[in-house]
Amino acid sequence: MRSVVIVSLFALGLLIAGCAYVDYSRHYLGDFVPHVEISRVEGDAGGSLSMNVTSMACGGDPYVHSSLWLSDLTLEEIESGDVDQGMILHIELLFPPLPGSTPIDASATNLSIRCIVISGGELGIYEGGGFGYPIGTHEDGAMSLRIEPSGMVLGSHTDGFVDLLSPAELTAVYSGACDTAIAEVYADSVNQLVTNAMGRTLYVKR
Repeated sequence: MRSVVIVSLFALGLLIAGCAYVDYSRHYLGDFVPHVEISRVEGDAGGSLSMNVTSMACGGDPYVHSSLWLSDLTLEEIESGDVDQGMILHIELLFPPLPGSTPIDASATNLSIRCIVISGGELGIYEGGGFGYPIGTHEDGAMSLRIEPSGMVLGSHTDGFVDLLSPAELTAVYSGACDTAIAEVYADSVNQLVTNAMGRTLYVKR
């Protein structure tokens, strides 16, 4: 009983401290199941997609603070390049927000987001920016990151791709292990998959 009271008071204190720390209380209360949802936000046509996450990767990135990956495809499927249906989400954590030094608000931006949607062998890349407050870093070997609702629009796509989502809104949660070596393999594999589909080097590697 005493431990329940302590956890409750801790979560309440975080909530009172401000929205910047709400993710901490969510984390300790177990609301960090990995998932991705993207849906159209205007008009009657279109729909939504939810990802049944089957593979993830997280690691350091020489251009930003961290790169995180979630997909309903296995790494082996991505490496094969033979994908007919699937989703891959790439999150670049540009910088971790620091209370008192950087904006900490759901309307701020510290993430670059790309969501690859593959349907019937055709591929589209939705792009946007958003905000997320990480718990842990890739140096710690594990990280939790919640993406607040973020606007997305279709960027590059193959000729036969049908856009049913733009303009879209995306929410997601990453919560898992971090290993930069695995994340680099993931990045290279996605880069090759997209390059093959588009017919030109386009994605991930700068």
